[in-house]
Amino acid sequence: MRIIPCWVLIVHVAAGIAHSQTFNELQVQLGAYTLSDNGGERPLGVWRSTGPLVIGKPTSSTFSVGDTCDAFTVSSGGSLREDATTAWRIELTPIRVVRDAVTFRLRWIRLAALRQQIDQVSFDSSKASRSPKEDIELTLRPGESWPVDSVPVSSGAKTVDGQPCRGRAASIRVSVDSYPSEEVDRRLVVADLWLVERLSNGTEVQRSHALSVRGLPNRPFRFYFDSIVDANVSLDIYGMLIARLESGAMAISVETRSRWGHSSDSRSGGPQRSVESVIQVKPAEIVEIRLPRLGDGAGTFARREFSIRIQARQLR
Repeated sequence: MRIIPCWVLIVHVAAGIAHSQTFNELQVQLGAYTLSDNGGERPLGVWRSTGPLVIGKPTSSTFSVGDTCDAFTVSSGGSLREDATTAWRIELTPIRVVRDAVTFRLRWIRLAALRQQIDQVSFDSSKASRSPKEDIELTLRPGESWPVDSVPVSSGAKTVDGQPCRGRAASIRVSVDSYPSEEVDRRLVVADLWLVERLSNGTEVQRSHALSVRGLPNRPFRFYFDSIVDANVSLDIYGMLIARLESGAMAISVETRSRWGHSSDSRSGGPQRSVESVIQVKPAEIVEIRLPRLGDGAGTFARREFSIRIQARQLR
């Protein structure tokens, strides 16, 4: 079993990743959404992805919205809907990746959906300079997104059952996600976790039932240990981990949260602390993360020493 203090870990995994030019586990996506005046933003299931990220490789898309409420189409070759009222030409170019933070260039133009106009306008043409457009550099992590543009739905647009689309808008949003998408990823990872306390006499005590949690690679899944109660003070240790598959091993990012307070009032929360660590786990290996002490504000738990032990493997 390897023992690693949690505050040393993050540096090593970050170092070697940024030099690679292809990132098979990450993608940038553009998605079509609809907005209503009395509700939230809702995805329409119309997406365009870069696929696995390749630094410097542009991905071009043409989005067009029609004269019904949710009428969106996307293409890679510039084709439009027959009833298109507005169109966007969008280009994404990955610039760099550091750990899971993706920096990319986003260029877009919004135009009235006339085919001859779309075909003739480039990002740098004089016609483009008279249209709404943007050319920016963004950095996003998986789960984060950015609103690209939105337009009101045509005043004459109707729903499929003939009702007017009052107060609606069509929007496009860019996001970073793991690759492949969650709906098609068949891989599965299992992680077994134990919470251990090291006593002042050098012995160890397991402070929670062993946990076995499962999830998809490159996506967070949560764990919760049993509460520990001492002198009417309750300590909860829980968190989130992300497993990344590597050749012959697995890189696991762990965010561990500790929360303590009077056990009689479970709804009030209490002081919290969060620490992050990154470990590499080989098959059949158990790795221990030693958590820093909570400090004087944690009462009876201030000087106590806890560790999380992790064993992980790929099921399929």
